[in-house]
Amino acid sequence: MPSEYINARNPFTGQSDYRFEITSAEEIKQACIELKMAQPKWQALGITGRIAALRELGEVFTQEKLALFKALSTDTGRQRITHVEIQAMQSIITTSIKNALVVFQEAYWCSTAIPSIFGQQQYLPYPLVGIIAPWNFPLVLSMIDSIPALLAGCAVVLKPSEITPRYIDPLKKIFSLVPEIAAVTRIIRGPGSTGAALMEHIDAVVCTGSVSTGRIVAEHAARRFIPAFLELGGKDAVIITADADLSRAANTVVRSSITATGQACQSLERVYVARSVHNNFLNLLRTRITDVKITAYDPHGHIGPFIMARQAEIVRDHIMDALAKGAKLEAGGNIIERGGLWCEPTLLSQVDHSMRIMNEETFGPVIPVMAFDTLNAAINLANETDYGLSANVFAGSEEEALSIARKLEAGFISINDISMSSYVSDFEWEGFGFSGLGRSRMGTAGIARYLKTKAIVVNRGSTNKITDLPDT
Repeated sequence: MPSEYINARNPFTGQSDYRFEITSAEEIKQACIELKMAQPKWQALGITGRIAALRELGEVFTQEKLALFKALSTDTGRQRITHVEIQAMQSIITTSIKNALVVFQEAYWCSTAIPSIFGQQQYLPYPLVGIIAPWNFPLVLSMIDSIPALLAGCAVVLKPSEITPRYIDPLKKIFSLVPEIAAVTRIIRGPGSTGAALMEHIDAVVCTGSVSTGRIVAEHAARRFIPAFLELGGKDAVIITADADLSRAANTVVRSSITATGQACQSLERVYVARSVHNNFLNLLRTRITDVKITAYDPHGHIGPFIMARQAEIVRDHIMDALAKGAKLEAGGNIIERGGLWCEPTLLSQVDHSMRIMNEETFGPVIPVMAFDTLNAAINLANETDYGLSANVFAGSEEEALSIARKLEAGFISINDISMSSYVSDFEWEGFGFSGLGRSRMGTAGIARYLKTKAIVVNRGSTNKITDLPDT
């Protein structure tokens, strides 16, 4: 059967300058067989042995960072965030090791109901975990799930997005330089059909991506009775009360909306501000947004190109829909084509929930601002969504902010800041609604979700005789 290939687009130039071969279904099957054969030896290393291998992997990431940077920055069209992604590898490894040491503490217990009953718990990894990673943070969102799975004792097969395939070459080399890791990892390439073929051979699946992709993955997993851990889209909101620090809020709103071109699940996509300070807040946003530059014109700018060309069309459609329904364009609004595709930082006012910009995931550097009259109205508006990844609050006091936060239907709430879930990984949380399914990738749950828990129970006392049983 002839090989199939995909041509990958360069997001900065708009040109297709990279070609790669799709991993065939037969190759996927064979890789999974080999991984399942290698996994018991990896598990037998114990947590101490696996930690040693992951620490060595961290050293190799440092040694190979230049090749990784070159490939990843070409994949995404951005420089500073690429540095951040590569630097994050050490933090992911360190944090995952810390969590693994907690999870793998030996657990012994005595029954409170029957004192002679004693037990212990055994943790058994799912032998082979499939990880389907997205294009918006290709390296971080591949490793944030792969490293905990490896520490848990699983073998891992990684399916990155076909939109950002260049970084796979240096990543394969990095894995190959640690023999223990090389034996229990494989990277496969291709479109959605490649992920579908993978689903037939794995014991658990992790997917980060759109709701539509997550639904397909979940349905496949349900048919095979394997666990699925999904982190999907978001439509994150911020509530800003009348007595909040408006300057701080304005700085943070702009930062969170434009970072990574708004191409992050936890990017800020909806702003609700008290009507009494609405005009003042809009003025602050207009001032802040004038300092934001796109890298199409300034290589040191803040907003890079769209990684996926189709996303520019979605963002344009959302803006045009809002304007057609009565929104006011306060700044930006244009899609710039200079080889690649960029969106000017865009500020919209007079928006409402009839507009797609307030209901559908935009995934671009657009700030829609809506006034509210009461806190209950603001909370209801923030909760009026199919999503529930994270949300944010700025208020005059921490007590007031906490009161609002407890009523918001989202998995992670930032107070006096926005999108803190992107750099705080200590606490377990999960997406609500269409934003997720399954245990969190954060905290100790990020290790524990890859483990099946077995109870082994010993009776050190006497057993009941038939005559001791109650009458039926």
